[in-house]
Amino acid sequence: MHLEQLHGPEDLKQLSIPELEALARQIRDEIYEVTSKNGGHFASNLGATDLILALHYVFDSPTDHLVFDVGHQAYPHKLVTGRYDQFPTIRTEGGLSGFLQREESEHDAFGAGHASTSVSAALGMAAAHHLTG
Repeated sequence: MHLEQLHGPEDLKQLSIPELEALARQIRDEIYEVTSKNGGHFASNLGATDLILALHYVFDSPTDHLVFDVGHQAYPHKLVTGRYDQFPTIRTEGGLSGFLQREESEHDAFGAGHASTSVSAALGMAAAHHLTG
C-alpha cells in the first residue's frame, strides 16, 4: 500500500509486516520532504514512526484514545489518520498544526504540545469512561 492510499488506521490492519515496513519508510520519506521545506520536528518523528504504526495497528483509534506526551512525535500519527493530502501544509498559516489538535481530527484525543501533561489527561479520560461507561 502506498501512503497516499492510506485513508485511516483501519487500513493498517490489512497489511503484512513487510508492507508495514515499506509504509514506515514512505512515512519517513514524507516527513523528511515536508520538514525540509517547512521546518518542524524531524528526528523525533522519524524515531516514533514504528511505534505509532504499531499503536494504530493494535488499537482502534478513535475508539481507543491514544495519548501522546509531546506533540513533537505527531507527524506519523497525522499521516496514518487520513491527513496525507494536507501534510505539506504542516506548520504553515492555515495548514496543519505541528502538534496534536482535537479540532483537527477525531483521532487527536488530546491536544498535546509539551511534556508532562499526558498522565493527567489519560487519568481524566479513564475517570470519565468509568463514570459514563
